[in-house]
Amino acid sequence: MGKAQYKKKTQGRRHNPLRVPDAHLGGGKGDGKADPAKEKQMLPILNKLKSPEYADRTWACAAICNLIHNDAATRRLFQSRNVVGELIERLSDSVDEVLVEASGALRNLAIDGGHEICNEMANKGIMSHLTVLIGKISNTIDSISSSSQPQKQTDEQFQNRKHLLSLAENVISLLWSLAEANPKTLAAVNAVGCEGLLIKVLAGRASLSIGVTLAASQALYSLTQDNPPFRKAVVNYPNALETIISVIEEDHLPVESSQNAKARKGKGKDKQTNGDVEQELPDGGALLRRVLVSGVIRNCVLVGSRTDERVNVSGLTSGTILPLVNGLLDVNLAQVVNRVQELVQQVPKEGILNLGKDLKTDHQSPAEVSLERIERNLSTVIIALEVLTTICAGLEDEDEEPVLNSAEAIAEQEDEDEDMEEMLADEDLIEMGRDPSFAIEEDRHAPPVNPGATLSHLLNTLQLPARLTALSHLTPLSFPPANNQPSPHPPTTSVLSVLHLRALEALNNLLLTTAASLPSRSVAVSPLANSVPIQQIWLDMFALIGTLGSEPDAMKLKGQEMRVEVLEMALGCIWGTVKVAPSQLDLQSNNIQTLIDCTSVLRSDVAKVRVTEALSALAARENVSVDENKVIGTWLIQVLTTSPSLSAEVLIAILNAIIDIYADETRSYDSPVFVQGGFLTQLSGTVAKVRSEVKKIDKRKDRQLRTQGEEVYENLTAFIKYRRSLRQ
Repeated sequence: MGKAQYKKKTQGRRHNPLRVPDAHLGGGKGDGKADPAKEKQMLPILNKLKSPEYADRTWACAAICNLIHNDAATRRLFQSRNVVGELIERLSDSVDEVLVEASGALRNLAIDGGHEICNEMANKGIMSHLTVLIGKISNTIDSISSSSQPQKQTDEQFQNRKHLLSLAENVISLLWSLAEANPKTLAAVNAVGCEGLLIKVLAGRASLSIGVTLAASQALYSLTQDNPPFRKAVVNYPNALETIISVIEEDHLPVESSQNAKARKGKGKDKQTNGDVEQELPDGGALLRRVLVSGVIRNCVLVGSRTDERVNVSGLTSGTILPLVNGLLDVNLAQVVNRVQELVQQVPKEGILNLGKDLKTDHQSPAEVSLERIERNLSTVIIALEVLTTICAGLEDEDEEPVLNSAEAIAEQEDEDEDMEEMLADEDLIEMGRDPSFAIEEDRHAPPVNPGATLSHLLNTLQLPARLTALSHLTPLSFPPANNQPSPHPPTTSVLSVLHLRALEALNNLLLTTAASLPSRSVAVSPLANSVPIQQIWLDMFALIGTLGSEPDAMKLKGQEMRVEVLEMALGCIWGTVKVAPSQLDLQSNNIQTLIDCTSVLRSDVAKVRVTEALSALAARENVSVDENKVIGTWLIQVLTTSPSLSAEVLIAILNAIIDIYADETRSYDSPVFVQGGFLTQLSGTVAKVRSEVKKIDKRKDRQLRTQGEEVYENLTAFIKYRRSLRQ
């Protein structure tokens, strides 16, 4: 069976920094043609990157940012002229202004272009330049932090400090993006040893800008996920954990108030013209920083580990982290979407860019500022959901068995080759099968349960199931339109789709931890199960599936991958409800067929296994009808006997399902479905195929799956013998 719970986040799913996907965007992106006006401006800009005048070089970097912003076609056009390599060269420029604009352009390229451009940057030697800049920034931060008292700055000192903060934010954001790109670039970032810089930035947060400390928090959060070398480096860095905990425990509200006061200061007439647009939401940077760092500590320190003796993650979680996260879960997504749609109408229409000499890269209208704040607030909810997902993940992963040494591996492979040469018929294999008296009884021990907080608190006090389900409800902006048109506001669409996914992942974990904590099935009703609104979750998940299913062609389109991911996780939550209390579910007439139909669009074997196991539990539940059982049983047999290629995971799940459903011949559905449907004969014809597929599983690469395959093969032959014996 695939892993039940989500404890790690796949890097490619991160909303930020790996940009709004190109497929969300409009304006020439669909046909891949760049704007002719921008194309005409390209060569003069590139030529000025090497100008002897630093003002020209600075202007050229800023112009590139503006031309390629959210424009995949123009970005690729610039890429074809080696814009990445040219900008990397500027990272060794002697003028700070050029350094800032070049690093900013590269940062924006990484955000807009994602994996593709990050790979290009790594291949063109960006890491050596970043290493030098990390040292420069780190030394300057040391000098700022060591100042005993603030001194009145000259204009030159002020500009130097401003350049440092901008450069630091750009460099850290680049490290963050590169770490998210792929294992190769992640290893390169690990080798740089940037943990010292990131910790120094957090430690000196009082004297640095919120933008720099937020970037450091985001980089730390990303780098400590599923990355043991970096986690170890952070834990071993002097005072790192103490600094991280101090950020978690520091109230973010005074920082937010200070930020808002600075934003209002000196606006004068502009404030009047803006109305309340900019003031409708706090900046949100300090809150996001605090939530990110909460995730960092949970990434770095395992409960019960030696490091935990001085950290007490459980106490920190229950006392600070969980209340912080809990306060972020009641966002009204429908209202947010309505506000976004209003603001989008107020954004100035894009025209010909004015690339004058005073060009800046941060030109934003008040409406754009508010949209950015909304996006940041939604991103904060996403990180909060990710932290909550780990708290709800109470099932501990079983340790993999040790890999065989080379001599053992060779010997086993030779034995396996001999077995493969022995091609036996189905009946011969059945005859060789083990005694059926112990075929069905398996030692399926439950995994240990270690939730990050008491289930009663999560289920009853915090009412998490209902609140997480509410966050999974789709909105008009949740996915890009299915008609190849861009989203009205791509950043909101991108962040909303990830938010739905994270909410479903947290709910999935909570349901599975609850199921694993239930007493034996002999107990008729469990108070723990009654704490979960099973039927409401069931109905909401099918409503979500129905909405996704109303546009079936969209799931096959490039750029619509999140639709499938959300569908798969909704099915995971359905699987969770079935595991908690299958007998309490009130099925609608089309529920079973809907689950069966979903399997044709699923991409991951894990999702297919979940659906199979959910259908198995539904088919064997106490109040199942003969017709419901027949639909499920017939489908399982047909998939087993007619599918040309089944993965090992799905094959094992289907066989386990059939054996579990029809292990008890006294059930009311057994005779009209299993016996009259000729299931036994069809099963008997699959034995050789099953044995062959199991032998193909390389035990050196996936020993656990191979063991599961061998068990299910033995159970299959014994089950066939047992069912045949009932005829005598």
